[in-house]
Amino acid sequence: MKKTIILAVAVIAAMFVVSCNGNKTTGQKTDTDSLSCVESDSLQADGIAIESIAGTYEGTLPAADCPGIKTVLTLNSDSTYQYAADYIDRKDGHDEASGIFKVSANHVIEIIRPSSGEASYYKVKDDNSLIMTDSLGNEPEGEMAKHYVLTKKN
Repeated sequence: MKKTIILAVAVIAAMFVVSCNGNKTTGQKTDTDSLSCVESDSLQADGIAIESIAGTYEGTLPAADCPGIKTVLTLNSDSTYQYAADYIDRKDGHDEASGIFKVSANHVIEIIRPSSGEASYYKVKDDNSLIMTDSLGNEPEGEMAKHYVLTKKN
């Protein structure tokens, strides 16, 4: 059990080291992907109506080398997303991306950055929150778990 917890913490820590040191942009550059229309029969994924999770989610995620990452993630009902992150106390610490998201098994949302193919994962916790996870939907555990939640704004 201890090995499993230590492994999960190590994986989550590695994800955040990469996210803090990854693709940061200076200024207002946005990664975009050409988007096509989504047919109405694809608006349901893994038993979740895309319309029910559509909205803007905000929160401050933990970071390995700065006080946190103010994150805004907007999921649209046509399976597109917009992502913006501001790394607290970091000069030139603004990052933006947009593209298409997928909902996979266990209600895990996969956000793929079009320019690099890098993926981030968020699990639908309830109607008003997402939690950052690994690709399998494993949630962070322990005291820090509550800091990986993005809350839906009305």
